[in-house]
Amino acid sequence: MLREINGRALADVMAPPDPKNPKEPPKVLVKAGEQLPGFGMLRDDGSTACGNWIYSGVWSQAGNNSARRDTSDPSGLGVYQNWGFAWPANRRILYNRAAATPDGKPWDPKRRQIAWNGTAWAGSDVPDINPALGPDTGAGPFIMTPEGTARLFAVGLMAEGPLPEHYEPFETPVSANLMNTNPKAVSNPAARVYKGDMEQFGTSKEFPYAATTYRLTEHFHYWTKNSKINAVTQPSQFVEIGEELAKEKGLKNGDTVKVKSNRGEIKATVVVTKRIKGLDCNGKKVHTVGIPIHWGFIGVANTGHLSNTLTPFVGDANSQTPEFKAFLVNIEKA
Repeated sequence: MLREINGRALADVMAPPDPKNPKEPPKVLVKAGEQLPGFGMLRDDGSTACGNWIYSGVWSQAGNNSARRDTSDPSGLGVYQNWGFAWPANRRILYNRAAATPDGKPWDPKRRQIAWNGTAWAGSDVPDINPALGPDTGAGPFIMTPEGTARLFAVGLMAEGPLPEHYEPFETPVSANLMNTNPKAVSNPAARVYKGDMEQFGTSKEFPYAATTYRLTEHFHYWTKNSKINAVTQPSQFVEIGEELAKEKGLKNGDTVKVKSNRGEIKATVVVTKRIKGLDCNGKKVHTVGIPIHWGFIGVANTGHLSNTLTPFVGDANSQTPEFKAFLVNIEKA
């Protein structure tokens, strides 16, 4: 299925004629039957087939790029180019042209992403711009807008617009909105919250840790806990914490823990990891508890607790998307 989604050549994909050498026959870029290297090879003449253009390149002629597990990061910026596949084009940072000045030099040489080397855009990531469009062309970094510039205004399209504003979640470990000069507007005043749900919010005094929910590579939502092969690769529920928090709470990898919010609690195995670190926020150390969402009381996987037992009920002001990704919990050894 992944090969089909990636796309392949149904006929030879040809390079456009070279205007400098019109008599020279065009070159074959991808032979008929081969996997496409990326969406740049897609054609609208029926010579290629692709399940979803943003994933093109995930299974190229070189093989299954999503299976790569190289942890090297020469940039030191978290750009793991050879770990799995990031859509589109294995690009890890969207609009990375914005990391360089208009004349193509890095804004911050210590955090160099891509830059103009005189003939092309190059660096630690796949350029999010035509590599040959130099600074002299005036091409902007935001390639999904016709003028190449970012758009901040959304007149008539946002309930709290027209300028987007950052708000802290309703359950926040910090007492101030550091991005907003209005001290009363810590959380979004235009969000939808019913009275009973408002009364169930917890405070950082009782629930000192930030929590977030997420998905695992090996599972799809709640469906695949009913699939044996997925249950083999990820059989049991766990939560994830950093080494510093584990030390602070006296927890070790594999302990059973209880994670509690003001709405309920779950039990799971704790995984102690280097990838979740404490953050310094407004003069306070904030630790995060990561909670994968996939488990419940039925399925061929080991049964577990519903992660949404913990989550608050908040409707985003514009989309009504629930605020399930940021809330407060406490964690203890069970």
